[in-house]
Amino acid sequence: MNRFESFLVGLASGIALLYLLMHFTVVRANDGFHWIPKLNAKLDLPYEDVRDFKAEHWQRRPGLTMSVLRARKGYLMDQRTKLQFQQTTQQVVNQARQQSGSNSLLAGSR
Repeated sequence: MNRFESFLVGLASGIALLYLLMHFTVVRANDGFHWIPKLNAKLDLPYEDVRDFKAEHWQRRPGLTMSVLRARKGYLMDQRTKLQFQQTTQQVVNQARQQSGSNSLLAGSR
């Protein structure tokens, strides 16, 4: 293999690795490694070890939390954390519904 072919192999490998790092997070859990698709293509958070994560860890990483739930791998979180996250999400949804309902009432009264 000459230098140009080596360059092309290295370039292709780098592009493939960059693509994987931008679109996936490697999550290490008790049952092994998981490839979790990211919500946004960014180079942040390429690897995370969640074996000892508590609720506050998941709260500090909302992008990772949403990515894990979106990938249907919620079993990576402990049950208490999942329940707390669901309650918080439900509260936000209810507040948004109340605000949109009150805004439509105000618009209708004009």
